[in-house]
Amino acid sequence: MIAMELASLHTLARTEDGSPLWLTYKLLRSRQDRYGILCYVEGVDHEKAPHTIAAVEDISSSRDRAEALMSRLAQRQVAPAHLQDLIWEL
Repeated sequence: MIAMELASLHTLARTEDGSPLWLTYKLLRSRQDRYGILCYVEGVDHEKAPHTIAAVEDISSSRDRAEALMSRLAQRQVAPAHLQDLIWEL
């Protein structure tokens, strides 16, 4: 997906051992005016740890709906590894 970043949110989550985990969520728009969300863990080599980055394309044609979903993901601290599974439940 060739996309343009429109907005981003950052949240601080905690790992099971209590270590900080900075998560970033980005609202993306494709050339077809469809919206998607990219989520990744800050400060990680995503090539070595591919579970630390995920994107879901073509979520909605409504920016407002996609932005609201991105906000709910950040509030619930959804990690990239769970993005695909949880995005449709929110």
